Amino acid sequence: MLVGNPNVGKSVLFGYLTQTYATVSNYPGTTVEVSRGRLAAGKVPDQHGLAVLDTPGTNTLIPTSEDEQVTRDILLKGGHLSIVQVGDAKNLHRLLLLSLQLAEMRLPLTVCLNMDDEAARRGVSIDHDRLARLLGVDCVPTVAVRRQGLRELGRAVARARQPAFRVRYSPAIEQGIADVEPLLPETPIAARSLALMVLAADETLTEWLHDRLDQEVIRRLRAVSERVARCYQEPLRAVINGE
Repeated sequence: MLVGNPNVGKSVLFGYLTQTYATVSNYPGTTVEVSRGRLAAGKVPDQHGLAVLDTPGTNTLIPTSEDEQVTRDILLKGGHLSIVQVGDAKNLHRLLLLSLQLAEMRLPLTVCLNMDDEAARRGVSIDHDRLARLLGVDCVPTVAVRRQGLRELGRAVARARQPAFRVRYSPAIEQGIADVEPLLPETPIAARSLALMVLAADETLTEWLHDRLDQEVIRRLRAVSERVARCYQEPLRAVINGE
């Protein structure tokens, strides 16, 4: 599954990985397009024929748009062997917010630092090995349009693992996470990640939660979110992203 900010070369990488006819369809209940294909031989060791999904571009997994909600919902649905995050190497700050949110989901992850040539021309130099050690996953520089680094990326995807990095929030948020986690239903993503969405009062989760929890539990979740929000002057969504 490919995840990344808009306009970072995901579609180029998708074409390289599949090299066959891809289906493009709207995600159920939306007008948002999702591309699906099959992994071509030799692109990722020992994984020929597996499904490849190219998700809509997203800047955050606490959604602010329908595109972002679709990507988050696909992750919530589960069934993904691994995630490849495609990012713009010359805009590391933007890339890393999404990396950290994916790390909190505790899904096998590989980070593709695309447009490495453009970053170099702008004087941006990334210590890929150090970044990999910090996140606990492979971080591979690529230039997808020239197919540079894509073999190395394929090998990294074959050994994808859960990130080791974990954000430590301020005490009020950490306590809120601890209070919310035991109330949540089981999901393919880590409870900590889902708890942060609940604390941020993510309205796009309302229907999903109502389908899985009774009204008393939902009331308790809302009460925790409101309690934590009162500890900050900014909206809790902004505080979480900032921290």
